[in-house]
Amino acid sequence: MSLDYSRKQSVVFFSDIVGYTRLMGKDEDRAFALMRQNLQIHQDVLSNFRGQIIKELGDGILAIFETVPDALAASLEIQRQQSLIPDMSIRIGLHIGDIIFDKGDVFGDAVNLTSRIQGIGVPNCLLISEQIKDQIPAKSEFQTSRLGPFRLKNVDHPVELFAVTNPPLVVPKRTEIIKNIQFQEKNPWKFWAVLGASSLVLLYLIYSVFWNNAIWEKEKSVAILPFVNSSENPDQEFFSEGLTEDVITQVSKIGSIKVISEEAVSRFKNSTSPLDSIAKVLNVSTILKGSVQWMGDKIRINVQLIDPEDNKNLWAETYNREATEIFQVQEAIATEIARVLNSSLSAEELNQLSKTQTNSFEAYELHLKGRELYANYDKQSVLEAIEYFKAAIKKDPNYALAYASLADCYAQLNYFGEGDEWLDSSLEMSAKALEIDPYLAEGFKSQGNVYYYRGQNEYAKISFEKARVLNPNLSSAIGNLATVYFVSGNLTEALKLQKKSVSLNPTNFIPYQICGWIYRELDQFDEAYDWLDRSYSLQKDPVTIEQKAFIEIEKGNLTQALDYIDSLFIEKDDTTALDFSTAGNIAFFAGDWDTAERFLIKSMEKTPEFEQDEYFTSPILLAYIYSENKELQEAKSLTEKSMTVRESAMELFGDDFNLYLDLAQLEAIQGDRLQAVNYLIIAEEKGLRDDFYILNNPIFKNYLKDARILSILEKISQERIKANQELQSSDLQRNR
Repeated sequence: MSLDYSRKQSVVFFSDIVGYTRLMGKDEDRAFALMRQNLQIHQDVLSNFRGQIIKELGDGILAIFETVPDALAASLEIQRQQSLIPDMSIRIGLHIGDIIFDKGDVFGDAVNLTSRIQGIGVPNCLLISEQIKDQIPAKSEFQTSRLGPFRLKNVDHPVELFAVTNPPLVVPKRTEIIKNIQFQEKNPWKFWAVLGASSLVLLYLIYSVFWNNAIWEKEKSVAILPFVNSSENPDQEFFSEGLTEDVITQVSKIGSIKVISEEAVSRFKNSTSPLDSIAKVLNVSTILKGSVQWMGDKIRINVQLIDPEDNKNLWAETYNREATEIFQVQEAIATEIARVLNSSLSAEELNQLSKTQTNSFEAYELHLKGRELYANYDKQSVLEAIEYFKAAIKKDPNYALAYASLADCYAQLNYFGEGDEWLDSSLEMSAKALEIDPYLAEGFKSQGNVYYYRGQNEYAKISFEKARVLNPNLSSAIGNLATVYFVSGNLTEALKLQKKSVSLNPTNFIPYQICGWIYRELDQFDEAYDWLDRSYSLQKDPVTIEQKAFIEIEKGNLTQALDYIDSLFIEKDDTTALDFSTAGNIAFFAGDWDTAERFLIKSMEKTPEFEQDEYFTSPILLAYIYSENKELQEAKSLTEKSMTVRESAMELFGDDFNLYLDLAQLEAIQGDRLQAVNYLIIAEEKGLRDDFYILNNPIFKNYLKDARILSILEKISQERIKANQELQSSDLQRNR
């Protein structure tokens, strides 16, 4: 029997930013900036000394090295660079020993001990174990000072510690270390409690080797279908739906298993389709079915894991439990799925699975009712959901997930046009959620959403990345992260993440659409058509039609592009502003300005608040048509209004290249060539990778020989070549 892990002696490296949590509470922007600098320094230095970052969680970094000299040199260089940054101080711990490598993670006693050593250090110090000290070469540049033996929590023998004394390192006093040990024992969660479950993982691996005879050799993937409400009371429907979502969330924390999103499986509620057909649509190897039945104050949960291809039961269980034991049932289901699919659980995953959302079942029920309402995505339902989430928090003020859900609601109110101040409230609630549970993926996802809405793409990226680390199958965070990379100009990363989003939510048209959009920007038109066709088969969205028409325009097929306009209005009882604006866009770029003018005007009639919408482009294109037709007063009015709203938006959404692209068009319409080109330069720097809006844009037809425009186009072309090379390289690696 082969196992999916290996054992090897390595140098374990732990570091963390001292006082980061306190700084986060005082100055969030500064804290995020320090985190980015810290990660960048670690990435750069470790790559130079053959180190490997295993994970980055919160303000701490876990890495490994092959040799002691490399680990010491890297640690010293990191501390040297950190000492040059105001407000930045970190502590580092090193130890060497056997560790287990499993699914990109590491665990074992050596990892545990290193985290303890790092955690008792002082700012700007480098603590090492005796084992590290013994492997320092005799004529090494590294100098050390013996601190003596210490008793560390959960370590059954005294640990001899040394401090590296090379400048600019700080050498702690023995009394300082002892005080930190005492503090650590009072606050164990501060010291990587997630790694304390290593012994459980080892027991699990032993069990897998000697007692688990069913080895799953297919793809490790599962779709958890909506649980059936078997209770006589139909009002308990919310509970079965909420339980389904929670089980999906639990299993999603296991990085080695692909878990289909709740949005995708919800389409198969009460479905009579054969399981193998459902599995084919969702592209999974297993399906979990379940039912929920209330029996007085107790609950019965039946679950069945099925191999739909072979029509075979893999595992089944009935849980008769007190309602208050619901979280233990969720953990048990997730653990059993991992066992059946032969997925080894890391220490961090075990810790995540064992977490209890709340100790109040009443609060849990209130939260489920709120989530049921929130899923309707209309204003009234969101307002009602808010009251349920507040009631849940009143029952349990430490219910982190309820705060995250409340944060989502407040962000939705902003989306419904209730005001930007709701984003502040949303950010406050996600911060509260993360204060209670610093490892809550949903909290980071909610935080990332607000940063994205505000145009703070770098902050959004950090938050979504953290959510993805904590929950590798959280499709909403992955899709949003992909969008952030897309608008930032990183097309290869955006494409990789969108494809991941497709695999987790194969019934959502948007990831397919954006993949097609990216392939169009990369001039891979056949690939673009394939993805856009798949998107359109799921939902007839106008943007998909627009992208297909743009391909025809780029290929010079203007008549075929215009033919797409008719498909926007086929079998539609009610046309939207987006339908009309898309038709106007296609006609504008295809050169049919009469048609463009007619549809652009209709789109504006459907959008009475267009003067306050910084992303509504119909007035810009219409202003150019008016300008060319010598209707100068109309052109001037639309241009000035469009400029005003975008210049105001720049203060909030300064990272968004679309604003600068729009301003470049508006300046060109007004005849300010210099300012138009300046804005295009900024747009490219901010992430503009689609030269379609320059090369095929009538507004810039007289700019294409300008040296600075040619320079912009060359930069975009080089980025496209680079992205295509990266994609080709990754495809080759996959096919080896």
